[in-house]
Amino acid sequence: MAFKRLIAMVPVQGGQVVMSYGYARHKPAGSLGTVLRNLDRWGIDEIAVIDISRGREAPDFSLLEQVRRAAIRTPVAFGGGIRSAAHAVAAVAQGCDRVIVETLMWQAPHEVAHISDAIGQQAVIGAVPVVRGAQGLMAAPVHAAQTEAWAPCLERLGTLAISELMVIDREHEGTAGASFLAQLVPASTQPPKLIWFGGLTPALGAQLLQREDTVGVAYGNPFLTTEMAAHAHRREINAMTRPKLLREVRPHAGE
Repeated sequence: MAFKRLIAMVPVQGGQVVMSYGYARHKPAGSLGTVLRNLDRWGIDEIAVIDISRGREAPDFSLLEQVRRAAIRTPVAFGGGIRSAAHAVAAVAQGCDRVIVETLMWQAPHEVAHISDAIGQQAVIGAVPVVRGAQGLMAAPVHAAQTEAWAPCLERLGTLAISELMVIDREHEGTAGASFLAQLVPASTQPPKLIWFGGLTPALGAQLLQREDTVGVAYGNPFLTTEMAAHAHRREINAMTRPKLLREVRPHAGE
């Protein structure tokens, strides 16, 4: 069977890993290299490194260098400042397996196609923060002054050259158990497949993983603050899903 993925979200601000709360508050959480090596040992299926520093129009190549130096076995997806195919190629050259785009999907969707041509569509993940508004679920990208209704947004993003879409509960990021994603986002029968992040518990993750449109769930702060939290989440989720939707991965001691 095709197993789904347990993903670690690693926000970086000003070159340092941070714990993030509602896209508004951040607390230092260590160096990127150390965090990557720890997560690699603890049994994650994928690590998403997101540079959330404001105003970036190109990747922070010092972060990409840290990814390369970490030399971990876990696949890494990198987002933040990816504005061109050249940026995506540079990220892959430094050891990243995939890239995550957000701003481009609104400001320059044609460039997403160029990135896909350069590194392959399977290596391109889209990210869309969502909020709950008076008119229902709305896409609320950080760079945009306006929101967009979810249904037409998903239809439009589904035409882009991305393999998966990460749906982020912007308001409840960093607050486990508060997510509304499972209740408000209807199941989709059209591509792309979805990854969920923001406010999830293992129980909510298990609920979302059972959807046909879902390929993964992502957790941030718990995996950054508690040793072996990823292993515990995997065990809890597998206990709640039959058949098990996450492959069994045992933590290793590293080399």
